[in-house]
Amino acid sequence: MKRVTLQMVAMIVLGVCTGGCEPTVSTEKFDRLNQQWIDSQRESRDLTRRYQELEETVGRQNEQIAILQNLGDKRLEKLFYVTSLEMGRRSGGVDKVGQDGDDAVIVYLQPVDADGHVIKAAGDVTVQLYDLANPPAENLIGEFHWPVEEMGKTWAGGFLGSSHFSLLCPWPAGPPAHNQITVRATFTDYLTGKTFTAQKIVSVHLPGAAPTPAPPAPESEPASAPTPASPATQSQPASAPSSEQAN
Repeated sequence: MKRVTLQMVAMIVLGVCTGGCEPTVSTEKFDRLNQQWIDSQRESRDLTRRYQELEETVGRQNEQIAILQNLGDKRLEKLFYVTSLEMGRRSGGVDKVGQDGDDAVIVYLQPVDADGHVIKAAGDVTVQLYDLANPPAENLIGEFHWPVEEMGKTWAGGFLGSSHFSLLCPWPAGPPAHNQITVRATFTDYLTGKTFTAQKIVSVHLPGAAPTPAPPAPESEPASAPTPASPATQSQPASAPSSEQAN
């Protein structure tokens, strides 16, 4: 193919002789045809390179498929993945600004695997705060969301089971009317696609009220909390937990 093309170009250079054997192709037309030939050669090289890259990609994908086939359909059983969700007992009201009363709720969230070990799992988290002593239409007092990209920043790892996600939920519209707050946390695991829920009633210190004595801090959880990711806009969920569910 290349030889034929070069022969055609040579014929154009020499020109097709008629009469006095003078060239019938102008210099401008020759330059244009020559540039088209150069462009076609460049495109041919690009197509060849892309074809080689596609062949390499297909080869790597075939290797991955073979590896997955050898692992079998039950390979997930050999991985460490979330089977339940727990909320640390130190979760509760916290004063972050040093004024009278708590200004937020801190939630210590722990994804747990099948062996009962806390693991750092990738997923989205939603935390909802309820004051169930309020009328049903007013019992949701705050909702906060952390996408998977932000969850890694909230992780605190340590010894003796102290690993957890630390999620700070400030009051969106001032302190609640009652000091018993129901916290519901929902974790959507990115590995399995499953959703897990943990729920707990926590006590908060309201402004002007005597502070509730805090239980001694266990070794598994810290007494302070890190700065959280920005919470999402408050919204009303499909249903609120009942007082029986909270217990």
